[in-house]
Amino acid sequence: MRGSASPWQQEAIDRIIPVAQKLASNTTAAIEHLNQSPKRLQDPQYKQYLTSNAEAARQLSNMVRDFVDYGKTRNTLERLEKRLEVSR
Repeated sequence: MRGSASPWQQEAIDRIIPVAQKLASNTTAAIEHLNQSPKRLQDPQYKQYLTSNAEAARQLSNMVRDFVDYGKTRNTLERLEKRLEVSR
């Protein structure tokens, strides 16, 4: 789908994928840690996985929200330019 996306959408995809991959990797590591040591929820390494996941999720959420806002704003601008017959 990336190939058929607009340039700004391709940029969004390129920025979102690494953060999503980090989130997936941290989640897998946390699950594997729990599978090996299910009673060690207070282990510093497990807490670090959770902290990293929370930060990656926050970063991903903010980025997606910002790109959605950007897309809506672009659409509004393009619609107004057409209606007002304003050229860039």
